[in-house]
Amino acid sequence: MRRRTAATTIALLAAIFIAACNDSPTQTATVTPASSPGDAVTVEPREPIVIGVSVALSGDQVVVGEDLANAVDLAIADFNRPIRGHAIASRREDDGCNDAEKASAAAKVLAATSNVAGVVGPMCTTGAQAANDVYESAGVIHITPSATRNDLSAQGERDFFRTAWRDDAQAQAQASYALGPLSADTAVVIDDGDPYGRTLADAFIATFEAGGGRVLSRERIVRGTTDFAATGRQIASTEPDVVVFEGFDPEGALLAGDLQAGGFTGTFIGPDSLLNLGDFVVAAGEAAEGAIITGGPVPDEAFTARFTEKYGHAPATAFVLQAYDATRVLLTAIETVAVEGEDGELLIDREQMDDALRSQTFASLTGTIRFDEHGDRAGTSARESGLSIYRVAGGRFELVE
Repeated sequence: MRRRTAATTIALLAAIFIAACNDSPTQTATVTPASSPGDAVTVEPREPIVIGVSVALSGDQVVVGEDLANAVDLAIADFNRPIRGHAIASRREDDGCNDAEKASAAAKVLAATSNVAGVVGPMCTTGAQAANDVYESAGVIHITPSATRNDLSAQGERDFFRTAWRDDAQAQAQASYALGPLSADTAVVIDDGDPYGRTLADAFIATFEAGGGRVLSRERIVRGTTDFAATGRQIASTEPDVVVFEGFDPEGALLAGDLQAGGFTGTFIGPDSLLNLGDFVVAAGEAAEGAIITGGPVPDEAFTARFTEKYGHAPATAFVLQAYDATRVLLTAIETVAVEGEDGELLIDREQMDDALRSQTFASLTGTIRFDEHGDRAGTSARESGLSIYRVAGGRFELVE
């Protein structure tokens, strides 16, 4: 999860954070030792099947965390049927976003809850890094809707999945669009020194150069800098076709403005951290026009209306769609493998769930989902990775691919 999450719907929300209003009840289940890895989740008669939810329920990301949890509950409501006679409920635990201790503690609670059939989360990369071993040791499938760092899926874990994209998939989509529709031959690539920005910049350069593009320079800015006038003039003087900034706002908006002031006439490209109407488009003003920004699909009017009716506010993050999809994917896999035991209990075999997730193709709000052997979304195109490409036009984000 990026520290500045997209607050964009089709109606284009004016700010990233909107006051939360959570009226969705969650199920509190008895905490008892869970099955060993490879065993079946056992749901006793008259008990619900529980979907665990690991998100920030405290701290500066609480609004986003609660909206992700609300999206899980909305998906459960839309599923609208029991599985083998068992109702479906959710259980929320606070993972603090990038709080490793909280994320690990949340994972231990959910992994020890006998009727938790799977978990949506963790929400953020650092939390996921801390919690993944807990889930893996317990054999608990967990699907993160919002942690995009590449190496989360590189540990050989069987029970890790994500409906979000990988950072390198986003950078590859940027480079492919630059080489294709933009017909770019040259680029200047800038990152902000954070792991997110460095990873994206490295992957963009690799894909762009492999496709025949030429990187004129690789630059790095310092977070907190407010004046990029000299940088803008220097970069503009090299006349690149595209300038690619991999980092966050406010630096993204400031850099776009100073590039324009310095005489840059090419196309500005940025990642999902800039997919924000207030922090990027409004802040950059005219300099944002024509910018290409990558990120996930944003909720359409129908989803936004249903979410608003149920929770009293529009979604504060586009990642609600990935959380919704993760829930539906889990429920579909559970329904595929769940069987009734001899004493009326429901048995959900963990290994069969893993196999079901990897062998099935799921229609979803963020596009068709197929998981590869690492639990990442399979495919080579932006759409298959769950990504969209937007152009800023008339002060709005317009979908172009």
